Amino acid sequence: MNAVMNQPGTWDSFSGSIMPEKGHEIPLRKSRKKWLSRILRWSVSLICWISYIIYRGVVVGQIKFDARKVKMVIHPRNIWTKRIALLLKILTLLWNYSFAQYLCMAFLPILPNKSGRLFDNLIDAIAVQLSLWNTARLYSWLNSLSWNRSFVDRVNDVIRVNAHLNSILGPLSLDGISLLILYVVHLQFTLLQTINHSYLVPMLNTLLLGLICNVYVAYQMLLLSWIAAINHFLKDCQQEQQPNRKQRKKLLRLLRIYAKISNVHQDIKVLWLPVASMLFSNIVELVRNWSYIIEWIFFHRHKTVMQKWSFVFWRYLGSGFAPLLMMLLIGLCNDRLVQMQDFLNLQLLIIDLRHTKLKQLDGNFVSQLKNLQTCFDLQLRAQPIRNQIMSVNQECGCPFALDFFFCTVLNSISCVQYKVANGINSD
Repeated sequence: MNAVMNQPGTWDSFSGSIMPEKGHEIPLRKSRKKWLSRILRWSVSLICWISYIIYRGVVVGQIKFDARKVKMVIHPRNIWTKRIALLLKILTLLWNYSFAQYLCMAFLPILPNKSGRLFDNLIDAIAVQLSLWNTARLYSWLNSLSWNRSFVDRVNDVIRVNAHLNSILGPLSLDGISLLILYVVHLQFTLLQTINHSYLVPMLNTLLLGLICNVYVAYQMLLLSWIAAINHFLKDCQQEQQPNRKQRKKLLRLLRIYAKISNVHQDIKVLWLPVASMLFSNIVELVRNWSYIIEWIFFHRHKTVMQKWSFVFWRYLGSGFAPLLMMLLIGLCNDRLVQMQDFLNLQLLIIDLRHTKLKQLDGNFVSQLKNLQTCFDLQLRAQPIRNQIMSVNQECGCPFALDFFFCTVLNSISCVQYKVANGINSD
């Protein structure tokens, strides 16, 4: 007992444990921040580099990373590389007539049908038509010079903002390790979804859509770390009775950077919204996959549990979970952004109320702070940093993700009920 009591710290009689002294908390906090900073840097770099390698590998677009200038540039591809890649893509589509078979599925419902599978064929046809349309749109965007230029400008804006904040506040830390864990789980289901596809077109659609979504997730991780770093600085400012000149100057710079972050997000939203609409259109394929999952689990009683699990795992599990997890991830990021911006607004109000004495000490600082706070209030109301889907008026938060999930489940159950009532067998 004496050995325990001699340890540094104070004894907590309620919990019966040693509470670390305040001085001992600082190294732990620095160590945790150091590791969170490394995780952020490694995860964002890994996501971006893997997406970039796949993007260059499928030979689409004209985007290239300039390591010397540390930014993205427009760089036309070699003409022979494009021709060889195009030839390989055409041969792959025509291989074993798989593309022709997939294309025919889009028109099966209008053909004479004697097998009694009109309902299944209709659902499959709608899913195929959406997949073809979305794949064509994605491929067209990635090859469009104007889209490539807009994408390059937005990525370079993010790189500049991140470098600017690093120079002011030091290495940024990951905010929300649970979001990163959820993304890793989603990535595993996305890989399984790619394997689940029997045809090349939906596999290509999953790959191209995944490229853009992965880059957007990396941006969300950086965005959360930016606002978290600003909040942490403002929290430290509140603890100061009178912030020094260096802190006041840093505060003004951070408010200007926040205005830049808000403007960059509005530009990114222009590129993201059409892609987000594709995530919503996946509800047709989700209903189809979940109806098969429910049907196989509850109504194929002649199959063993292992046979059911094997069939569902290799055919429908990835396609049933990956889009839902992506929607949930975007919703969680959106709700976290709302909380952090509200907290940021509250901290600015507290700073303004607590440091009224600065009016006599530094009138220039107070006037600049008032102007920047006014700009912040206007931006917070006119163009808040949110994740939208389908349109600028539809916010993709957790309530929307939950509605999306229940809509999928209810429609899937309705499809199964229709099949059971009409004696339709999906074997």
